[in-house]
Amino acid sequence: MSETVSGASEFRGKDVLGKPQEQSLLNVLRMACAEAMQRPDFAARVQDIKQKFYVRDFDGIFLEPSNLSVYTAQYVPRRALCYYDLFSQPQLQRILQTQPQILCLGAGSGSELLGITAACCQILSDNTQPITIHSQDYADWSPILQSLENAIRYKWNIRPSHITYEFSKDNLLSMTKSTETLIENSQLVTAMFVFGELFADKANAINFVKTIVRCTKPGAFFLLVDSAGSFSSIKVGSNSYMAYMFFDSLKQHFEPVISDDSKWFRHARGLDYPLPIENMRYFVRLYQRK
Repeated sequence: MSETVSGASEFRGKDVLGKPQEQSLLNVLRMACAEAMQRPDFAARVQDIKQKFYVRDFDGIFLEPSNLSVYTAQYVPRRALCYYDLFSQPQLQRILQTQPQILCLGAGSGSELLGITAACCQILSDNTQPITIHSQDYADWSPILQSLENAIRYKWNIRPSHITYEFSKDNLLSMTKSTETLIENSQLVTAMFVFGELFADKANAINFVKTIVRCTKPGAFFLLVDSAGSFSSIKVGSNSYMAYMFFDSLKQHFEPVISDDSKWFRHARGLDYPLPIENMRYFVRLYQRK
């Protein structure tokens, strides 16, 4: 993305987040979302977004540009903290140490960008090759992601030589060749809190699964994360399935590395953020393509 402001004079590696580390992520969000949180209609927008989630009107949320900054301020904190915790686990740290190209599908709101970047701070140095984090979404989140990038580079002094950030706009239900090429070229592909939304269009969602299988290269990793509750239950005919069951059944293609049907993320107490931050329960699957 475009040139950003610079913060401190040197990169301090894993110490850049300070203590408590979770608070540092929230400080980045407060800077990036300051204007959104000051909007007089903020609370009303949040209520409208919640109502649309209830009826699964995702287009009504994400194709309205004025909703996007409000969504990031409200929903990104808990997910970014959760993803930071997840990517700090040994299996995912080992992947980050290879300086991968990471493709984050349906990731426009910035949870992945912020959480993964924070986890990268544990292994980055001025001597490593840059990691690429490419965020994809079907709405134009580029202004939001740019604000987050600006805040990250300012507060943590992460340079383009450490991490490069990219964004592309595409619909996963009618994926273009350019997105397929991104999947083919990535060492890690993530689909976090996006799979259930895709299954509002079941036929094309099945095509998405087939594309992931076809385009993920041998040795690369696919990370699937979503709600462990009923929101991720997908009805096919008269039966209901959890989203991970579709990929669990593809044993000839994917080797499970992490498999947890229900995992709680509980954030640290005493964090300072203008909005309530909820804990969250999720499932996680990390697969390696055979």
